[in-house]
Amino acid sequence: MYDKKKMKDIKLNVPILSGGIITVAALRMLMAPLPNIEPVMLFTLTAGLAGGPIAGFLMGALTMIVSNILMSSGGLTFPWLLQMPLVTIYTSLAYGLVGAAAGLLGLFKKDWKRVDLTILAAGLTIFYDLVTCICFALQFYGPAGIGTALIAQVPFTVLHLTNAVFAFLFAPFLLKAGVAAKTFSIRGLLKNVKYEL
Repeated sequence: MYDKKKMKDIKLNVPILSGGIITVAALRMLMAPLPNIEPVMLFTLTAGLAGGPIAGFLMGALTMIVSNILMSSGGLTFPWLLQMPLVTIYTSLAYGLVGAAAGLLGLFKKDWKRVDLTILAAGLTIFYDLVTCICFALQFYGPAGIGTALIAQVPFTVLHLTNAVFAFLFAPFLLKAGVAAKTFSIRGLLKNVKYEL
């Protein structure tokens, strides 16, 4: 059952979220040579479930923005990402929506089993690919190209469903870490550190 108090109790841990965004963006950049195989869904899903809709939205949207900027300059060069800012905008917003949806679901359910996380990752991946495929088709081909784009998207979505495999393998651990990170603070950590000589 949804409880309004749960939403009010959610506090963003900005240092943890920022570190996560940078880490996931770097991982996405390293995995860029693998077509549609990337870690963004795994971390966006767990950030949303552990930190709520705002944390999920920020993790998804900002990871895509930061990683697209990183991949369009420096060692890996995908200059088309910045030449087509609309792609970055709708992919970022779509991953943001994925994170927010996971966060909303996390307000209703706390006991996420490995199978639940895997199914959720698969469903949200299909949602993300559907939204971005339609946006891409509208941007480049107009409404008449949506059907063709959806058919052409199928093999990419199959590859993208590795998100479900990543969720099966790593989401339970990341979800526990994310819940623990909500209460993490540098001040609390330093208070509990004992210096021994």
